[in-house]
Amino acid sequence: MKGSVAKGLLLTAVVGALQTTGTMGFLNLALESVTSSMSSIILFTNPLWLAILAHYLLHDKLNKRKIISLVIGVAGVIVCLGLESVKGGTGLFYAFLGSICWAVCTVVSKRFVFDKDSWVFTGWQLFLGALFMLIIAWIRHEKYDIGDLQTWGWVWFIWLILPASVGSFGLWFSALRQGGATLASGFLFLVPLFSTIFSIFTLHDGLSIQLIIGGCLIVLSLFLLNREY
Repeated sequence: MKGSVAKGLLLTAVVGALQTTGTMGFLNLALESVTSSMSSIILFTNPLWLAILAHYLLHDKLNKRKIISLVIGVAGVIVCLGLESVKGGTGLFYAFLGSICWAVCTVVSKRFVFDKDSWVFTGWQLFLGALFMLIIAWIRHEKYDIGDLQTWGWVWFIWLILPASVGSFGLWFSALRQGGATLASGFLFLVPLFSTIFSIFTLHDGLSIQLIIGGCLIVLSLFLLNREY
């Protein structure tokens, strides 16, 4: 029993470090220097890297269709990267690291299945991941005074906790349990699309032809990657 508890804590700690601390932490660092649309596109290329990891670690073998999909996806990323100035290089690197963290987390979650409900797993990984993030924030001398939050600040704060974190990750781990890792990850291609649309209307981010072409290539890549013949 003690061994089982220890393994469960270790698994949730690893997933929390990768999913909550790594993925979300690197995403927020990326947003400091690149647009939300670009950060989203780079972050949600993780199914491409997952396909490579799954080939070696989950026995989900690559075939000709998947290889072509990866080539198209990489081409899309290159087109998007060509839009950024040298100043945005660090931000793009952070977004890429977040994408890798998510891919590795997916592999870990599939290979070592948590023996409790997906929502219990979500709660624990968010809790432990948040603790790791607090430690990093303390090391970086970052401060967050919750007393300064105004009405809309509280709305966004609660939104990040409930729908954006608990809801999204809970549904994600539930989908991951019911379907294959590559197939479940394929649906993430919708996120850059929605993120770009919302950022255009709410943040007034620019929409260029290069971003459209690169995004479409990535969407096409993920569609082919998960298409069943």
